[in-house]
Parts: sequence; structure tokens; C-alpha cells
Amino acid sequence: MPDSAVDIDAELTVLGQLGVIHIAPLQAAKHESIERVDARIKQLQQAISVLDRYDDEKKPATTSGEITDYSKVERGAVFLMEKVLDAENHRQDLENIKFNLNHNIKWFEDWGNISLEDLKQLNNNGVWIKLYLLSDKELKRVAEQEDIQVAGKFQELNQVVFFGKDASQQLGEFQEVPFPELELENAKELLAATIRDLESNKNFLLQLHAQKVVLEEGLKERFRRFDVRNVQFGGLSLEKHVRFWKGFIPVDFVEHFIETAEERHWGYVIEDPLPEEMEEVPTLVRTPRWAKRIQPVMDFMGLVPGYKEMDVSRVFMVFFTFFTGILVGDAGYGLIFFLLTFLVHRKKKFAKQIEFGLIYTLSISIMFWGVLTGTYFGSEAIAELPVLRSLKVEKLASFGGDSLIVQKLMFLIGAVHLTVGHLQVAWKFNNSVRALAQLGWIAIIWGLFLIVNQMVLGVEAPAIMLWLFVGGALLVALFSKPGTSFVKGMLSSIGNLPLSIINGFSDIISYIRLYAVGLSTVLMAASFNQMAIGDGITTVVSGIGAVLVLILGHGLNMILAAMAVLVHGVRLNMLEYAGHANVEFSGNEYKPFDLKDKKQ
Repeated sequence: MPDSAVDIDAELTVLGQLGVIHIAPLQAAKHESIERVDARIKQLQQAISVLDRYDDEKKPATTSGEITDYSKVERGAVFLMEKVLDAENHRQDLENIKFNLNHNIKWFEDWGNISLEDLKQLNNNGVWIKLYLLSDKELKRVAEQEDIQVAGKFQELNQVVFFGKDASQQLGEFQEVPFPELELENAKELLAATIRDLESNKNFLLQLHAQKVVLEEGLKERFRRFDVRNVQFGGLSLEKHVRFWKGFIPVDFVEHFIETAEERHWGYVIEDPLPEEMEEVPTLVRTPRWAKRIQPVMDFMGLVPGYKEMDVSRVFMVFFTFFTGILVGDAGYGLIFFLLTFLVHRKKKFAKQIEFGLIYTLSISIMFWGVLTGTYFGSEAIAELPVLRSLKVEKLASFGGDSLIVQKLMFLIGAVHLTVGHLQVAWKFNNSVRALAQLGWIAIIWGLFLIVNQMVLGVEAPAIMLWLFVGGALLVALFSKPGTSFVKGMLSSIGNLPLSIINGFSDIISYIRLYAVGLSTVLMAASFNQMAIGDGITTVVSGIGAVLVLILGHGLNMILAAMAVLVHGVRLNMLEYAGHANVEFSGNEYKPFDLKDKKQ
């Protein structure tokens, strides 16, 4: 593009409104204009936050004067911002004055209505009065002195008056209580005037609040400028006539970009990335709508698959939801999570935010597993109610269930999870014999599932277990590295096989954490119930104590359960499953230069 500030601002704005190119900066974007816009953004945000305090305030019936319509003034957002910030600074000054005056008046309430003018006359006559607050122990140390007088009590301290002969004389090493700066009546008059000024200041800010949208529009414009400047100075200039950039664009957006480029007379070159540039290529993940709910978790953990890696968000979403249900596993907790989310969502006027969809889904999963296991706030009595008892699966029940069956189910979930990973890799190589190697790994996974059941749970493995290992190892050895010479590829695969099988064994064992953490949640809940109402409630005090224990105990348990979801639920997807699906999350996210939906 032409290297002219006016042209570049307009042309880059058009490029940003296309919102399709991921810019790869050619240099660090540094310029004084970026710093100026950034500083202005902070000021506008501060002014908006000041007016936000008055969102629910009733507007004044009368105005103290005509307020300028800043939407019709050039640079109106800046002038309005300055008015708001000046008014806020004045408000803070008034609040400080009010605080000091209240402190001044409180002094007279504590020590009595003493005339400051009389004190000055005493000083002129050589009598200096000093005030102290002493504990009983401190008072005993000076009780013999004739130049002190105990005036009264302030809370647990003694109010002591010391009579000195000059200004420098003190009562030992004790801290003197200073006299107020104003007489009582003067302080009261000034306080009333300050309160009137604060009310007037509030009315002025309420009037300015009606034009908050001007600040919001100004802030959007500064965000646009900030993004444009960062792109502008991230490019390189050629002899101060042309500025150019490098970036990445999805293939299906190329035609639309070319149409705009031709219309705007941009120069451009479009080509496939070179092999050495592949690490720079961002990853554009197009996830189905139902699976996008997992994106907040992926963003929180910084998980972006590499450009040549698979999109694992669908599997991540399904199993993370399932794992959350098992790890928390209490229908009562799930209901509380659901209701809290609903209340927050309602307060935000049911805004379409992906985070709410995720928490609703996880809460339902927790409730579902809690109903199956008969777990309601860790109380066996609630689970035995007629309707709830009929919904419970006896062998999975938290109270009286078959722990062997539950543990075996956890290992089964692990085997299925890892199998899905290898099936995805096999599908990726569906035109290659390498897919057969993945089928071999699937056979080994199920062989490991059988041996884990035998070694951990004492369930005798069937004869097919040996053939699963033999057949799986043979497929892995023959087809893992088809590009190399047959013998070298086979020897290399066989050499790596023992360690890989050991890792697979530990991966399946790892899924027992679902059972262990879920069980600990139930046991902690039951323990808090026992602490609160184990011996019954016989008095009002014991009733209040029981309520506090239940609220605090279950609150702590829910927090720990939520932390367990982040630690264990994410780990099983991020390490165990991702390792078998050959996903290292080594990518960088596709973030196009996009000005279309810029948010504050």
C-alpha cells in the first residue's frame, strides 16, 4: 500500500473490516502514535467506569445548567472524557475533605467540646496541654506525676491530659493525640457545605451519564486506531513510498480478498507457504457449534493444535463433560452450579456467551451422574427417598454399590478414550498402510485393558489377551514406518514398542483417578454432614452451628471438586488421550486482523 499515513489508515481499515488475514509482523510495532492511542484508551475506559457507577441511579429532575451535546462536537468524546475525569477528581477531593471533617467532629465527641481559641490563650500564658490515650499498665507508670489528669475512658484506654510548660515538653515516650484543625461549629458548617457540593457533583455526573454512548463510540474508534497502528508499523517500508506486510489467509477467503484488493488497487502476492514456513502457519479450527463450548477450557489452557494436527475439540468436549460428571458426581452440587449459572446469566440479560453454555452442560452432566449413583449432598437418607431410589443404579451407587464394577468401568472408559485417539489417527492415514499400525495399537490398548483388570482388580483375563498383544505388535512393527526400508522400519518400531506399551499401561491405570476423586468428594460431603447433624440438633445454638458447618463444608467441597475437574479432567484429555492421538498442541491460533466486531 502507499506509505502515506492518511491512505494507510483508510486502506488498513478496509482490510480489517474484511477480517480474513492473520498478519505475521515483519518487525516490532513501535511508534509514538501507538503510545498516544493506548494512553487515550485508558483514559476513556476510566471515564466510562466512572459513569458506570450511575447506571442504576435516578436522573435528576432539574439540571444545574445546560449540558453540551458532545455527540455534535468535533472530538466530543475527548471533551466529554475530560469533563467526566475532572468531575471525578473533584468528587474524590470532596470525599477526602468530608472524611477529614467527620474525623474532626468525631474528636469533639470523644474529648468534649473544647475551644481551640482558649487553648491558644493558655499557650500564650505558658501552659501547654497535650492529650494521650494510655492503657492501664501505661497509666501506672506515670500515675505519680502531678502534671497529668485522667479525663475519662475511650474504649479500653484512659484519656490523659498532660500540662506542660513549653511546646516541646512531652509525656514520656507516649504518642500524643493531636488537636483538631477546626472548631466544632466551623467543622459542622464546612461539612454541610461539602455534602451540598458532593450532591451537586453527583447531579452533574448524572447529566453527563446520559451521553455515555459518546465515550463508548470514542473508545471503539481508539481501539480501531490502536489495531490499525499496530499493523501499520508491524510492516516494512520500501523507500518511504510503499509499505508491505506478510500474513496468512484461509483458501476459501482468497477470492473475496482478491476482489477487494483489485477494487482498492492493492499490490499482493498469494502463494502456498514454503516448507520452512510451516511452523509460522496459524491453525484455523472450525469446530461444530455443539463442540465450541469446550473453547473456554482450550483457551484457558492455551491448547491450539498444530497446523498438521487434528482438531480434537469434539472428543475433548464429549469426554471432558463425562469426566466432570464423574469427578464431582453429586446431583445436589450439580443443581447448585446450574442455579448459580442461571442467576449470573439472568443478571447479564441472558447474553449469548459460550461460557454459560459450557457450565450448563457440565452441571447437567454432574446431576446425571449424581442421580445414577444416588448422591445428593453426600446424604444417604436423601438417596433412599422413594422416587430418587428408583432412579439409582445399584451397582454404581455411592452408598452400598459395587466398587469393583465402578473401577472396571473407569478402566473401560480409559480404553475407549485412547481407542478413539488411535481411530482418529487411522482415519487421518486412511490412504496409507500406517492406518494398520493404529489398528495394531488399538489391539494393544484392549490387551492392556484386560491385563490391568487382572493385575489391579483380580479379574482373570481371557485367552484372547495374548493374541491381542501378538497381533497388535505385529501390525505396529510392520506398518508404523512404511517410508523407510522394511528391516530398519520394523527394527525401529520393535525397539520402541516395550516403552510404548509400558506408557499405555500407565495411561489406562491413570483413569482410576476418576473413581478416586469422585469417591473423595462423596466421603468429604458425608463427613461434613456427620459433623453438622451426626448427634442431632437439640438447641438453637447447635442448629445455627449445623447450618454453618453444612454451608462452609459443602462450599469448600464444591470448590475442591471444581479444582479437581481442571486438574484431572483436563489432564486425561490433554496428556493421555492427546498422546495417543499424536496431538502436541504446538500450534498458534489463527487470529485475523479483524475490525468488524471489535469489543471494548
